[in-house]
Amino acid sequence: MTHRRAARLYVLALLCFLALSFGTALASPPVRVLFVGNSHTATNGLPQVVETLAARQGVRLEVEIIAEPGYSLGDHLAGRELRAALQEDWGWIVLQQGPSSLLESREDLIASTRSVAALLQGPTRIALLSVWPHRGHRETSLAAEESYRQAARAIGGCVLPAATAWRHALAADAPPRLYQRDQLHASEVGTVLAALTMLPGLIGEDAAGLASPDDAPPAGMDEELHTLHQAAARAHREEPERCSGMAEPT
Repeated sequence: MTHRRAARLYVLALLCFLALSFGTALASPPVRVLFVGNSHTATNGLPQVVETLAARQGVRLEVEIIAEPGYSLGDHLAGRELRAALQEDWGWIVLQQGPSSLLESREDLIASTRSVAALLQGPTRIALLSVWPHRGHRETSLAAEESYRQAARAIGGCVLPAATAWRHALAADAPPRLYQRDQLHASEVGTVLAALTMLPGLIGEDAAGLASPDDAPPAGMDEELHTLHQAAARAHREEPERCSGMAEPT
């Protein structure tokens, strides 16, 4: 079974348990979302998982991805593909590079984010997708989260706090298995957590059916699924630079 297939099956299982109020507004024009990053974005088809979750909530997203293994945003800016894509109309552009917890990496993230913003035309909104650190460096998570916040503030953008959600989930009494064997990339479970965290920022809290972080699990919900849902809700609500969705259809 491919990673993408496994991720989609896990999303379907998740949707069977989450207490979400499914919408019916799929006839509206889609919001185009461009994901720019590296293997953290590409692993398990994260953009497609976000698109699937949004569709089940009655919101149409049309996702595209520009991602290369090991790339920073600066690497993308040095090429032609991203610059060409930035001339198109997008509702959201989601930017991601490595955890960027080191000062040099933080400065690079901020500078590259400013460069992307300077190339945009029209009302496109920029979101920064914060990235969890290597499992062996989990103590750097707070610094990584702050790097993405500073990059968002530099351009008046916002943060999709996946790194924060991972930190909360891993602190649970029974933490889910978020990492692959390489201790860096997301497992299928980790991809679902990242997607759940992004959803309220991209489509809005009401549309996403965001629960209170203190809610008891609905009857029949698997404990691991409840941990993911609560970690995502807590991360979104605690994020001072959180995205508020929705962007205009494009």
